[in-house]
Amino acid sequence: MFNIRERVVSLIEVKKSKFYCILIPVDEEEKIKDELALIKKEYPAARHYCYGAVIGAITRSNDDGEPASTAGRPILETLLNHDLDNVLAVVVRYFGGTLLGTAGLIRAYSQATAEAIKIADLTVPTTVYNYRLTADYSLISNLEYLLSTRAVITDRYYGEQVTYCFQSEEDISQEIEEITSGQYRLEFVSEEIIQK
Repeated sequence: MFNIRERVVSLIEVKKSKFYCILIPVDEEEKIKDELALIKKEYPAARHYCYGAVIGAITRSNDDGEPASTAGRPILETLLNHDLDNVLAVVVRYFGGTLLGTAGLIRAYSQATAEAIKIADLTVPTTVYNYRLTADYSLISNLEYLLSTRAVITDRYYGEQVTYCFQSEEDISQEIEEITSGQYRLEFVSEEIIQK
């Protein structure tokens, strides 16, 4: 599944109707209502504010006055087809005076959403583990090599011994054990999700 890094806006025009798609990263269902309120202030003269949202196992969609399943559902299906998660897509329609029909509306709302996805910066959420490693100075060169190739060093402290703070996606304690001959102290600090 992919997330989007930040809010993006795209615009398509179909038979003089303008369709703005606003993609917004969201991680809680309660934020949908807040984001919709902001968008209605930003685009006050629009006819429709249709949306689709995917937040983990939760999916939501709304046609906002368009014929049933011609707006919200196509928006949601487009998000799902692109493997997106933690995202809200709101398509704001300014009516151009020409009726598009059921098939035309489905195409327009799907296309508007797909255009926004094309320009979005997609990321992959990854679980990383934060550790603190303390060892003798005699082991610095071996530890520096291991940590720089298999982890990300986030900090170093120099006291009676050297202490490394690092992040890793995998368990490298076996390698640390081998290169230090067991002369180290490793503490698990936390787990977090980062966007790659």
